[in-house]
Amino acid sequence: MKITIGAFILQQLRTLSIDRIYGVPGDYNLALLELIEQGGELEFIGNCNELNASYAADGYARLKGAGALITTYGVGDLAALSGIAGAYAESAPVICLSGTPPLHAMKNHELLHHTLADGNFDNVMNCFKQFTVAQALITPENAAVEIPRVISRAWTEKKPVYLQLPSDICDVEIEISQAATSPQLPQSDPYNVQLAAMALLARIKQAQKPIILIDQMVDRFQLQQLVVDVAHKFAIPLTNMPTAKCIIPETTAGWMGGYSGDLSRPELYDHMAHADCVLTFGVRLVDSTTGYFSHHIPAGTQIDIQPFSLKLGNTSYPAVAAADLLQALLTLDKGITAQPLAPLPEQKHRLATPGEAALDQAYFWQRMQRFIQADDVVVVENGTSGAAIGGMRMPEGVKVVNQPIWGSIGYTLPALLGTLMAAPHRRHLLFIGDGSFQLTAQEVSTLLRYEQKPIIFLINNDGYTIERYILWENSSYNDIGPWDYAKLPAVLNTQATPFCVAVETTQQLELALEQASRQDRLAFIEVKVPMMDTPPVMREFCNRCNNFNFGLTNPRRA
Repeated sequence: MKITIGAFILQQLRTLSIDRIYGVPGDYNLALLELIEQGGELEFIGNCNELNASYAADGYARLKGAGALITTYGVGDLAALSGIAGAYAESAPVICLSGTPPLHAMKNHELLHHTLADGNFDNVMNCFKQFTVAQALITPENAAVEIPRVISRAWTEKKPVYLQLPSDICDVEIEISQAATSPQLPQSDPYNVQLAAMALLARIKQAQKPIILIDQMVDRFQLQQLVVDVAHKFAIPLTNMPTAKCIIPETTAGWMGGYSGDLSRPELYDHMAHADCVLTFGVRLVDSTTGYFSHHIPAGTQIDIQPFSLKLGNTSYPAVAAADLLQALLTLDKGITAQPLAPLPEQKHRLATPGEAALDQAYFWQRMQRFIQADDVVVVENGTSGAAIGGMRMPEGVKVVNQPIWGSIGYTLPALLGTLMAAPHRRHLLFIGDGSFQLTAQEVSTLLRYEQKPIIFLINNDGYTIERYILWENSSYNDIGPWDYAKLPAVLNTQATPFCVAVETTQQLELALEQASRQDRLAFIEVKVPMMDTPPVMREFCNRCNNFNFGLTNPRRA
């Protein structure tokens, strides 16, 4: 069958259930944008800049399974690159489509705008090779093979990919062998699966104090239920890295809380330190997720389960998909009936009666513990918000979107646009600091333009509080310009009528929450708290960051 190259790209995206593409128009990508405009199957969402578009595509991918953005060559590509790198670090499958100069101009090395004017058309591709798992410059000769190859790699490996589409070939027809089909995960080797499952079963039966430690992989490959089934069948308690917050429901029997080295609950840290069998699912032990390498996992106890392999002791089992491994493990010994695991006891916190008392972080986050509801999508910026949410126990079905590894401040506001469009029937809450907000604030205008209705909490603590705690509290480089944040949304879209309010007391917060919950429009609540007020765990984390970065003898604050 015959199809144009542009239509084939969009058809392949639809096999991943992508129905929105984020980006910024530029002369080299207009043919593809016009095809989207005329087609109606996908919607183009215009962002304020390409970096924000990459963040939005990342947020969309977290809930939808894959995301996409469109850039224009050179200036647009490199503007989006930090977001693509973040998607790689955080395992978000994002397809970056770049409209490039016409193919004849690239072949002839012509001197063009949006390039370095040196005839070099390899440099941008070389940049993206460092931060994506597959790339291709599309030509009429390779389009039928390269487009599905590259796009399927994003879905299979849960990482970003990069496709360059020359402006003059979007409407060129090519021959394809069959209609687009959804990509499939690699097949396991049945013999290896059985060997791996039997070895894993024997290891679990020997264990006296096992534990399961999960990371993002369990979410990206939809392994949640299988992991819980294994935990309950063999009575193995569970915990998660900060990158996997709420991937296992925190109401699950046997869940022991989140693990971040010795910043974890003492009972959990002790259990991990004395475990004799640790089933790890895609775990990466990163400084920011382990309390600066304060984790203690006994040597020789870790069983490394990756998406398509298992390593147990000195033996590796390739071609073993994690889903197939867990299913085989569950069926190997049906006679096992372990004692039921107990749920983690809930801690009750008595909240002070609202009044004229000034707001602080402690009161605000205790109140948020009650405000967050089952099935909410909670988008959390790094900093005081991330530290506070990390220590809170979430209701059933809550989805947490964060970026603790790449840690790009400002990520969450554009990512919120993506999560809202990926799951429009859920309530979405954003917690972002004033410093982070100033990096990507203009994307509020896009939220309003597309009539999105999140509740945004802007934590205004007058600058970069994390950096103040890491080194030299009073240094001017941690200051930012004072904005009237609560008035900004109305300025960014003159046709919208968002609900906006600034609160400084506990009573004002209560009134704002009550009003925001009744709105059928975007709600923006500026929460004013003292500059150096922060959750205790954040202060300790910053101390460790200081020691790691600058040495134990370096004084931290003036």
